[in-house]
Amino acid sequence: MDIKHKIPILLLVLYIILGVFMQYNGISEFKSLPSPIYGGDYYYQMGVIWHIREGGNPLESSSMLGGMPGYLPLYAYICAKFCDLFNLDTMEGMFYFSIVLFIVASVIWFYLFRVLFKDDWIALIGVVLANGVSAYPILKYTNFTHQIMLPLFILTLYLAFKERKIIYYALLGFIYGLLTLSHMVAFVGATLIILTFVIYEIYKNKNRILDYLKDNIKNWGVFGAIALPILMLYWYKPIFIYHLHRPYDRLHMDIIDFGRLDVQINFLFNTIKTYLFNFSSIGGLINSILVWIGLYAFYTSKEDTLKEFIKIFGIGAIFATFCYFITEPLLKINFIPTYMHWFYLWVTAIIVGLYGLNYIKENLNLNELNKKVVVFGLLFIILFANSSYAFVNYVNNDRWANVGKYPMPEMYVSLQNYLLKNTNVNDVILSTKELSFVINAISGRKVMVNRWAQQNDPYMNLPQRDMDAAVILYGNDTKKKLELIKKYHITYLYWDYNWINSEFQFDNNGRIVGIYDPLMTYDTKENRKYLDKYGVKYIPMYFWIDPSARNNYIRKYHLLIISPQNYYNFTNPWKPDLNKYLVEVWNYTYNGHKIAVLYKIKVD
Repeated sequence: MDIKHKIPILLLVLYIILGVFMQYNGISEFKSLPSPIYGGDYYYQMGVIWHIREGGNPLESSSMLGGMPGYLPLYAYICAKFCDLFNLDTMEGMFYFSIVLFIVASVIWFYLFRVLFKDDWIALIGVVLANGVSAYPILKYTNFTHQIMLPLFILTLYLAFKERKIIYYALLGFIYGLLTLSHMVAFVGATLIILTFVIYEIYKNKNRILDYLKDNIKNWGVFGAIALPILMLYWYKPIFIYHLHRPYDRLHMDIIDFGRLDVQINFLFNTIKTYLFNFSSIGGLINSILVWIGLYAFYTSKEDTLKEFIKIFGIGAIFATFCYFITEPLLKINFIPTYMHWFYLWVTAIIVGLYGLNYIKENLNLNELNKKVVVFGLLFIILFANSSYAFVNYVNNDRWANVGKYPMPEMYVSLQNYLLKNTNVNDVILSTKELSFVINAISGRKVMVNRWAQQNDPYMNLPQRDMDAAVILYGNDTKKKLELIKKYHITYLYWDYNWINSEFQFDNNGRIVGIYDPLMTYDTKENRKYLDKYGVKYIPMYFWIDPSARNNYIRKYHLLIISPQNYYNFTNPWKPDLNKYLVEVWNYTYNGHKIAVLYKIKVD
């Protein structure tokens, strides 16, 4: 083949090299994760990786004994093995693994678009649109799913739809099964899209339905035989042990309230604006123009397999995103549309845009190499420059990126070293929810209470855990405390100077001026009775659950906030009856004062 015809491949290689160089330079500035240490998603993700590296079960919660994994384990497992292979610290390994993911994702996206459009120039532009440098660094399972698993799912779905070969149904079953270990919203969306294809196929062949079933039952049987065992790795416990019972409202507490009609309608119009009228950046403008051209091309072009596939996939993506108009009134649930559109409408818009670009190529006679080089080369440069600028702007100006340029507090580095050397991955530590979050993040050790959002386990009774933690710390019944300590297998108690501030903020007169993330539960007669029985004071309040999701569009709940009146003092906020069971095993001092202490709990 003439070297001129390899220009798209050469530009892809150049793109990967420049992207790796930019990302390496960017992450080299980070000395900690570009995320808040209290409640930051990247820190919780680091805790999942530590959990796996330290011998924890990837299919169980990384932060609470016996729970379901909140951050699904596929990304964390692969990253943990990458860290082990190269003997890297977990945080360091997360940064370097992101570079590897950029290379792999660029190749996967290129191959997907080449298969769809049979043109390397279209595939090259698709890579820059779908896998821009600005999508990195990838430090969380959500972004991993978005950049790696999503194109693999589309690729295998298309090949199965087009070729009807059993091998592609087997690959589709494998990728679909892995989605349930990668990201739950992506899995639910894939399920609804596959159902859309099945319904379409049945309707298309309604006059010869028996022949259709006979021709395809083996393919779908292989799909199910491969997917089902992988699906059961996650779904066995929720279905057969928990019977899908959810003891608290996980679906509405930290996203906009899709149970409200005004929110539903606003989200619909904002989503339309995002993909069809996006003038917020050069990249957004180009995307919108290409989508409009793609829609026009759909209207004027002849039917073929690709057009049919995009049409069905798009219908499935739209339904998966906006089915809350049905599910909220009927079932009081949604499938997290804010994520669903980011997964499936986003990629649909890119594919439609590339369809439009392919239409331009064919109708403006861009098959001549010189014209291709000029038009596609210029578009490649503009898109790459736009993505590069966004990445550099993130590294230089993002609030949390700048926080990441400073090391973790020395107090937590010291605590991390002690925990990793002297405790077991399944040891349980009691503290406030925010301090517990940090403990798990830096070590993968288990905690009794945690941020409800990142715990992300709809089947664990987090409201009860908060109440029981309050009884242990602030209750008046020592016997009950010891019973709960044994029930939850608590082996350590951790305190530092942020204990009170991680829950409440006060003015100089001792009045509450801010509520961060205190222990809480739902306001019910049973819960009031339970707390009253053990002398735990509480404040009834109509308030938000998640400290990072508080605005007029987030749902509030009737809650019982565990009151700061329960604190005994600053350095010993729990009731003194616990002290005889505590043995100090680690501390951190500053200017001669202990500002952090870890106690071993000995109840036998």
